Amino acid sequence: MRGPFRSFREAAAGIKGNARACVFLEPFFAISNTMYAGYMTLYMLELGMTVTQVGMITSLGLAVHIFFALISPYITDKFGRRRTSLVFDLTGWGLAQLIWAIALDMRFFVAAAVVNASFRVVANSWYCLMLEDSESEVRVSIFNFIQIAAIIGGFFTPVGAYLISRMTLVPAMRVMLIFGTVSMTAFFIVRHFLTTETAVGVRKMEEMKGVRVRDVFVLYGPALKRILSDRLLITALMLRALNFIQMTVRTTFLAVLVTEALMFPAEAMAVFHIVSAAVMLVTILFIAPKLARVTRRWPIILGIIFHIAAIAALLLSPSERNYPLLIVSAAFVALGTGVATPRIEAMYANTLVNEDRSLTNAVMAVIILVLSTPFGYIGGVLSGIGAHLPFLLIIAIFLLCLVTLFAASFAETDGAVKSKREDGL
Repeated sequence: MRGPFRSFREAAAGIKGNARACVFLEPFFAISNTMYAGYMTLYMLELGMTVTQVGMITSLGLAVHIFFALISPYITDKFGRRRTSLVFDLTGWGLAQLIWAIALDMRFFVAAAVVNASFRVVANSWYCLMLEDSESEVRVSIFNFIQIAAIIGGFFTPVGAYLISRMTLVPAMRVMLIFGTVSMTAFFIVRHFLTTETAVGVRKMEEMKGVRVRDVFVLYGPALKRILSDRLLITALMLRALNFIQMTVRTTFLAVLVTEALMFPAEAMAVFHIVSAAVMLVTILFIAPKLARVTRRWPIILGIIFHIAAIAALLLSPSERNYPLLIVSAAFVALGTGVATPRIEAMYANTLVNEDRSLTNAVMAVIILVLSTPFGYIGGVLSGIGAHLPFLLIIAIFLLCLVTLFAASFAETDGAVKSKREDGL
C-alpha cells in the first residue's frame, strides 16, 4: 500500500510543463502575501480608517474587479496567457503593494484597491496558462499543491509578528510591503521565462488578430446562456461564489474579531496562521486523499462543517485571550479548507472546455464578483455594530452552501451530463 509521501511524490511528478512552473513557484507569491495579509485591516485602522470604511474599500475593489473580469478574455486571448500574466501581475501586485507601503490615509487605499483589482485579469490568464495543457486527472493534484503553496506562506507569518513586536504595526507593514514588491516582481519575471504559451493560447492569439473589444462582448450572451443551462456549472458557480464571499468577509474582519473582541495582540494572528498552515499540511497529505477515494461530495460537506466549528470556537470563547480556542479555531479552518477547496476548484476546472475556458471563466468571475461586491460593505457595517456579527453572516453563508449541495444531488446527475464531464462531485 502506498504511503502518503510516496503518493505526494508521484502526484508532484505527474505535474508537467506550465502547470509545474506555475505550481512550484507559487510559494514565492504566498510567502510575500501571507506575511502581511493578515494585518492589512489593522494597518488600515491604524492609519485612521474605520471598519465601515475598510468594508467600503473592499466592496469598491470588488466592483473594479468586475470591469477587469469583463475585459480579461479579450486581453488574455489577444496577447496570450503568458504575457498577460506577467504584465497584470506586475501592476496588480507589484504596484499595488508599493502604494500600500507608502499609504498615509484612505485615498492611498482607494488607489491601491483600484490598481490591485487589475490582477483579476491574471485570475483568468494564469488559470488558463496553468490548466490548458494539463490532463484532467492531475488537476486535483494541481490544486492540492496550490494549497500547499499557501501553507508554506503561512509558516512565514511569525516573521511579520516579529517585525511588529520590534517595530510596531505601521513601520513593520511598510517593510513587509516593500519586500513583497521586490520579491513578487522577481517571481513574476522568473515564472514568465519558465513557461511557454499554451496550444490554445497560440490559436486564440491568431484568431484575435483584427478583433475589437466590442466583438468579444457579443460572445458574453451565448456564454451566459450556456452557463445558465448547465446544472453542474450553476452548482459550481454557486459554491465558488459563496466560498468567495465567506473568504472575503473572513479575511477582512478576522483580525478585528481577534484583536478587538477577544483582546489578543496583533501578533496573535501569526499563531492563527501557523497553526492553520501546519494542520492544513497534515490534512492534504493524510486526510484529503482518503476522503477523495471514498466519496466526491462529502469532502465539501465536511469542509463546511469544520468551518462552522472554527467560527463557533471563537464566538463562544468564554474568556479573552483564550489561546487554546484560537488554536482550535485555526485547526478547524485548515481542516475545512484542506478537504474542500481542492475538490471545489477541480470540479469547477473540469466543467470548463479548454476552447471556451477563458471566456466562460471570465463570465463566471463576473457573476461571482457581482454577487460578492456588496458583502465587503455589509461586513464593515456589521463589524462596526459588533465584531462578531460578520461571522454570524459567514455561518449563514455556509448553511446556504449545504443547501446548494443537497439540492444539486450530484450523485443523481443526468447520465448525459456526466458523459460530457471529466470529473465532478
